[in-house]
Amino acid sequence: MTVKHGTKLFAIAIVSIATIAVAGCSNPDMSAPQSSQSSTAIPKAMVDQAAVAALPPAIRDKGTLVVTMSQSSPPLHFMAADGTTTIGVDPDIALALGQVLGLKTTIASGPFDGIIPGIQAGKYDAAISQMSPSTVRMKVLDFVDYYQSGSGIGVLPGNPEKLGVDSLCGKRVGVLKGSFQDLKRLPDLSAKCVAAGKPAITAMTYADMQAPSLALTAHRIDAVYVDGPTLGYEVKQTGQMETVAETNVSPVSIGYKKGADLAPAIQQALKSLEKSGVYQQILDKWGVGSGAITDFAFDKAQ
Repeated sequence: MTVKHGTKLFAIAIVSIATIAVAGCSNPDMSAPQSSQSSTAIPKAMVDQAAVAALPPAIRDKGTLVVTMSQSSPPLHFMAADGTTTIGVDPDIALALGQVLGLKTTIASGPFDGIIPGIQAGKYDAAISQMSPSTVRMKVLDFVDYYQSGSGIGVLPGNPEKLGVDSLCGKRVGVLKGSFQDLKRLPDLSAKCVAAGKPAITAMTYADMQAPSLALTAHRIDAVYVDGPTLGYEVKQTGQMETVAETNVSPVSIGYKKGADLAPAIQQALKSLEKSGVYQQILDKWGVGSGAITDFAFDKAQ
């Protein structure tokens, strides 16, 4: 979210829509896959033959890697001024992975709650969208960690209500629909409030970061709770809020269909990007270099 950052959902036989993770329904609004380059060229990554050899034959033979992500969380993934190109940390990571794997990368971006159903339907090979690898999501996806971020609490400048992570009981808090904050972090905080005999937190969900930012400045909500990097970017861009806390810094992951056997290739590709320096250069380019990790773990639930 940062990522400092983070958003999610679906319906699959035997796993309910509500619990699975993200928050929508099926996949109506996901855009068609499109080639996408960041506004600034990413550092060129060299093909790693060990990573290529580890690819499942179906993907290696296809020659393409279709990666999906949401559009609403700058500087992680968001729309460029042209209204069609997805830019940010995640598109750059996706393109670099494709280079290392010898694949042409296409990016399909849209609402977060279309990610899981799209992968289940075979429309996308992987999601690189700051997704937290929860035990619920692991029922349908496998994950490889690629970055770490926390959840940030944003308030009006000066924090007039003196809010913090432990003083949100009874408050209206904006979250991005389907995000880990929406599905896990805020409900946990609210449950603690109720257990202590205090009012529950009222969650207000939004599709993108602009909406809760505007709601906060209009005093329709009391705080926002989003991925740290996303909040930090919004603070710098608008000056209409400030960060009062960042909590729960933990890895986020590349997700793909369970049993697709992509972990060896993805892990080797990430190690190659780390060794070459391309991985760190991408993060530094977007101002989130502190979120770099060295343990690209497989299916390590948060």
